Amino acid sequence: MKYPIDVFDNHVIIVNEEKRLLIDTGSPISISNGSEINIFQTTYEASDKYHGATIDEISGYVGCPLDALIGNNILQEHIFQIDFQNLLFSAWGKVPSEGINKDEYIDVDFNGIPTIKIIVNPVNVLANQNPIESWLDTGAKISYLNKQYVQGLDSVCIKEDFFLGFGKFEVPIYDLPISFNGKEIPFQFGILPQSLELANLSGTTQAIIGADIFSYFSLTFDYADKKIYINHVDD
Repeated sequence: MKYPIDVFDNHVIIVNEEKRLLIDTGSPISISNGSEINIFQTTYEASDKYHGATIDEISGYVGCPLDALIGNNILQEHIFQIDFQNLLFSAWGKVPSEGINKDEYIDVDFNGIPTIKIIVNPVNVLANQNPIESWLDTGAKISYLNKQYVQGLDSVCIKEDFFLGFGKFEVPIYDLPISFNGKEIPFQFGILPQSLELANLSGTTQAIIGADIFSYFSLTFDYADKKIYINHVDD
């Protein structure tokens, strides 16, 4: 099954029968205006709110109409690939024999939000090339990092974002390259407001990797086998 992707303000939105569905690996549930969501040739029960917000309210935050948010309760039942290069979202019952490099993958903790490891390349003394745990959240339009890693650096711009249950806020953005699966890539991180950082990035998880990652890699998620298969965009 293949669906076109509309990348709107760095959000991963797939289009299915004229319905616009936000793909969000950071959400444990799926929501819509109705009691059901029809996707991947299956009908799923849907909640009406996530963190107190309806899909219409989430549409307002994102800035475009949405019909549903697809979270991990649905995504975990499928093997799926997010491919920004071809603007395609593909879903399968098993790993296909073509189009995926089965020899290049990482092992992933899928308990809750998918958790990967990245290396923040040394720009200051705290970025010491030790891998750090990071949530891979396709619903995040901005990637985030614990503020300790940007001490002494100058921000390059200010961007607006939102967290459900918190509302809109502005964050400073920093250029900070990372290494993922052995490849160094340029990257940008925001720094969360203090209360959000304490709630999300003060423990073992030190970063949130958002949809920026799909500019460099097409990733195939296999929740059952706890793997993410990696295709480089320039392959």
